[in-house]
Amino acid sequence: MPRRPGRAAAKRAVAKLGSTPKSFDMIEDEPMRDVDGQDNDEVDGDAQPEGAEDNDNENEESAAEPDENQDSDGPSAKSPSPPPQPVIRRRRLGRPPKNRPPDWDTLPIEPPHRDPNDPPRRRGRGGWRGRGGRKGASYQPTQQSVDKEGTMMDIIDDEVALPEDPEGETKVDRLGHLQGGREYRCRTFTVAGRGDRLYMLSTEPARCVGFRDSYLFFTKHKRLYKIIVDDEEKRDMIEREIIPHSYKGRAIGIVTARSVFREFGALIIVGGRRIIDDYEVAKARAEGVVEGEIADPNDKFVEGEEYNKNQYVAWHEAARQRQ
Repeated sequence: MPRRPGRAAAKRAVAKLGSTPKSFDMIEDEPMRDVDGQDNDEVDGDAQPEGAEDNDNENEESAAEPDENQDSDGPSAKSPSPPPQPVIRRRRLGRPPKNRPPDWDTLPIEPPHRDPNDPPRRRGRGGWRGRGGRKGASYQPTQQSVDKEGTMMDIIDDEVALPEDPEGETKVDRLGHLQGGREYRCRTFTVAGRGDRLYMLSTEPARCVGFRDSYLFFTKHKRLYKIIVDDEEKRDMIEREIIPHSYKGRAIGIVTARSVFREFGALIIVGGRRIIDDYEVAKARAEGVVEGEIADPNDKFVEGEEYNKNQYVAWHEAARQRQ
């Protein structure tokens, strides 16, 4: 295969082209026609006398003068433009802008444009999707489903009206006070406006029986009725240091102590033993439960010492973790 020329050969070819002398053929000028006498006569015949040319110029100037006068009269006939009016900046009602001008606080407030003949507008109650809804008017259901089949049962005295166990009724009264020297593993308290009935914060029995929060506590145990306290009850609980002040804006759920005991029996009792401290004794015996067995072997309980109920309080646990 023949060898292709490289760059060196290309450069040499360019150099030869540049060194080659360039010659231009003599280009003849175009022949010019001589001016003869006849052309001079035609030029002289076409020429006009100077006097006639001057007259024509005077006529053109006189014809142009009226146009100039008309143009000069045009602007004088128009009225002068008014000076620009200063624009007064005003603030609008509502939320201020994110980037405020330096003089924002000194600007006058723009009044809303309303017809003086219209009646005054009153403030409405807002939609049903508003934040928090109407205060102090919470809906109190009268029935609740207690199983997956949807069996409905009445709610009486803040708890589901379940069938009673005769032997279990000897261990707790109607207000939730335990009998026979028994003690709850969680804190109990009364609520303003609800008499002497004992209640628990729903998070505390939930943590006591092994739930992380109260959501699954009520989901798995449908026979428990959750109560959301109102603002007055919440304020009273804060003053009595049942809940911290930081819980003021939260939804606080409570549950009756009696219903918790009926649901969990010995598991919610300090040092509780099966059947001895259970509410549903007949049901436990039918299931073959060993009488006297410790309900929660992992519970730290020392006979004769005060039981630590704060171990199930959420904010006490958070304080210990911070330390």
